[in-house]
Amino acid sequence: MAGITPEPNYYGRQLQRELKRLREDNRLTQEEAGERVRIEFKKLSRIERRQLPTYHELVMLLDAYGVLSCDYGPYLELWELARQRAWWRDFHLEDTRYVRMEDEADVKYEFQLGHIPTLLQTEEYARATLSINKRTVKKLTDLRMRQQERLCTEPQLTLHALIHEPVLRQGVNRAQREALIDRAELPNVTIQVVPQRNILHEGLHGSVVLLSFDDPNEPDAAFSESLVGLQDTQDLERTATIRRALDHVSQLAMSPEDTLLLLKTPRFGH
Repeated sequence: MAGITPEPNYYGRQLQRELKRLREDNRLTQEEAGERVRIEFKKLSRIERRQLPTYHELVMLLDAYGVLSCDYGPYLELWELARQRAWWRDFHLEDTRYVRMEDEADVKYEFQLGHIPTLLQTEEYARATLSINKRTVKKLTDLRMRQQERLCTEPQLTLHALIHEPVLRQGVNRAQREALIDRAELPNVTIQVVPQRNILHEGLHGSVVLLSFDDPNEPDAAFSESLVGLQDTQDLERTATIRRALDHVSQLAMSPEDTLLLLKTPRFGH
């Protein structure tokens, strides 16, 4: 819809944190900083939280915070990167939270209870998991194939995928099994099968994804999806709990080497 400001991307959030840090280093309130550059307090507040400044606003703020013009480079580079059109906008998604964060992440750590992880799916498998109208199925299948490019193009995403063993017996044909084998052999991909045993463990609460970022100031993001919709959090305590749960499930899982041997048997493919 016209008039809605897109949420800042990874680089935009980095720039916002830098501008806030510079203001605080100068011991200025938002009101005082706004007066110096003739920017209303409310707008400066938005710039530090969810709105990208214009080029001239950025330069005025940097000058007000005592940054020398010869040192503008890193801030202007972040600003340019923040303005780039995101590839997923071509898919006209109603909710871009997950796709955006996954595309910006450095590491993806996940446990899947019901299906093959999206970055490891074949086109055929992806279509089978999308029970909606034909046009939407094609769009979302194409989206998943585009997401998978992060595994093979720079900057490469590091993926650690934990897959519940029964998933391998549900709609996984030979092509999907071979795709899992190919991905498991990539240096940035770790796949572990979690055997089905007569014990309870934390993974049985449901599928979950944990995303981590290169920027130490960007907190981990956790996502969980069910029939009632997508839930997400960047709360430090909650994401720490989720990481501990994933680590626990990883300890219960087969090793990556044994997982690869399992996938290379004909047991789970047709």
